[in-house]
Amino acid sequence: MRRRGSGMQPVMSFLDHVRRCNAYELSGFVPFRVGEVKLGWIRRGLSLELRRFGSRFHVFEDLVHLDPSLRTPDARTEAMADTVAVLAADGLIPPPRDELYPAIERPGAEAQFEIDRAACTSFGIANRGFHLNGLVGAGGDTRMWVARRALNKTTAPGALDNMVAGGHPAGLSARENLIKECAEEAGIPEDLAITAVPASMISYTMEVEDGLRRHAFWSYDLHVPEGFTPVAVDGEVDSFELMEPDHVAAIVETSEQFKYNCNLVVIDWLMRSGRIDPEHTDYLALSIGLHRPWP
Repeated sequence: MRRRGSGMQPVMSFLDHVRRCNAYELSGFVPFRVGEVKLGWIRRGLSLELRRFGSRFHVFEDLVHLDPSLRTPDARTEAMADTVAVLAADGLIPPPRDELYPAIERPGAEAQFEIDRAACTSFGIANRGFHLNGLVGAGGDTRMWVARRALNKTTAPGALDNMVAGGHPAGLSARENLIKECAEEAGIPEDLAITAVPASMISYTMEVEDGLRRHAFWSYDLHVPEGFTPVAVDGEVDSFELMEPDHVAAIVETSEQFKYNCNLVVIDWLMRSGRIDPEHTDYLALSIGLHRPWP
């Protein structure tokens, strides 16, 4: 069934999810630069804490520069690692997760340094990643595998999720990361995982307690055989359920059962598959909101 606007007002809407993921106010942040590269945004209060590191950061009222004498990515990585460790020990940013992400200005740009994943939001550094729609059948017979996140997850425990999703750590290609996460989260073998098709890229900027979350992730579609059942391998997922698209759409349109950014992936797929069609009241706003440029 195609989902159009109607006279009945739902409890919430598809657009509410898009707006939530694009809600931020930059007045409380200052740009973070490495040379001419605007790499991130830091809350004003945290930017003042950086003065304790001496010349490592050049802190102004409306700007923070990483010391230009740190000329190589390795030197910057070392300086940032020490900074993150001190700030985390003082409870000013989340504790490190021991997984390094590249600090990039935009997807495809050269990494200025590598930084612990947990600190990316505090420094407003952009994250890449991917989400994967697990699909069975085609056309009107399509169904979607939906994951339920483990109850011990620090973010959105027990919430619904896409079949597979993961951030993009340093040192892996997009293909390598896809294969790794598919195996770890859903027991998908490599020969099946590599058939996933990158269908779009979704981007958003969202202000959260820790800082400014700037994300861009590839949305993949993976068609799996009727007899395939995903298996929670690494404990990230509690269970999987095969759902009808209309049921998935209704959950997204009327609730917050899905993890916040997973809603965007489902909405994107519903639009690409024609289940949210151009007659929908919010079609244009949804199209724009799923692909917002970073500040």
